[in-house]
Amino acid sequence: MKNNIFSSLVSITKGLHRDNRSEREFQLLLSEIKLNSLATNAVFKIHFKRPLNSKKEYYQKSIFNETEKTIVSFIADFPENATTSENNYSYTILHNKFEKYLNDIASYITKREITVNLSEDIDYIINYLKVSVIRLYAELQEQYGQFSETPLFTIPDIAEKYFNDTKFNADLIKEVETSKKVVIKKPLKHKSKPKTSFVFKGKDKSNLLKVLEQLQIKIDLLENRTTTKQLLEILTSDDFTSLNFNIYFEANTTAIRHIFDKLKPQFKNLKLSEIERSNKFYTKNDFELTAQNLSSSKQYTFKEKETIDNIFKQMQ
Repeated sequence: MKNNIFSSLVSITKGLHRDNRSEREFQLLLSEIKLNSLATNAVFKIHFKRPLNSKKEYYQKSIFNETEKTIVSFIADFPENATTSENNYSYTILHNKFEKYLNDIASYITKREITVNLSEDIDYIINYLKVSVIRLYAELQEQYGQFSETPLFTIPDIAEKYFNDTKFNADLIKEVETSKKVVIKKPLKHKSKPKTSFVFKGKDKSNLLKVLEQLQIKIDLLENRTTTKQLLEILTSDDFTSLNFNIYFEANTTAIRHIFDKLKPQFKNLKLSEIERSNKFYTKNDFELTAQNLSSSKQYTFKEKETIDNIFKQMQ
């Protein structure tokens, strides 16, 4: 069952229900398994009931290791030099794969009458498998959802869509918190200069300008005191601190966040933290856009989404 554990555990012919190994055998297997670290690019982390016997623990660790390995592989699947079309293709392949996992697990849960009674070995393991694949789907959306050609879903939506689970405990999958590390004194190094450019990766800015102009026409992206050329200049400048103007958006922050997500593949440094640090972007009420504000504004369905997606698709 080592090969593709997401499918093998719910196989009708070789699935978990056919594994009759003893507690002693699982203890020996556990002595040989090494637990991976959380994926370095992980956005989410699972908080699940601790396994209380060797069989549960063995499968939990096996599923965890395969999950982290899959998430780390996203980095190779979406290389920095990939085109938008290539990333769209990679996203579709992974989306279809994860969707099959979800459907297969849902079918197994129904046929084997799996419950949420975590004291039972099979029920515990399959529920952990279910949560892990929901997390995989959510990780793909969160990290590369800008390349999706299908609707995006919240974690509770994923549980309801694939498992008809309207009471899914969203606390099982939480965003990874960046812990404060203890400061260890090291030899002094020159401080890196603050970033003053979003580093546009393209050579031709005209296509980007067309996108911004269409966004202005279709969704009223900017206030009258800001032009699309000014936005283009700040986005592509080698030093935006030298520009004596700011950007004032007319659109709501949910739409703005989605647009930044769609633009991100064209830049090396268009991160939420850098957008805030630039002090160049403001809402129509003259409030400065912050990373926290943009982060909390992310939604998967909203009025302008289809229009925005179509504009970017037409300009590829």
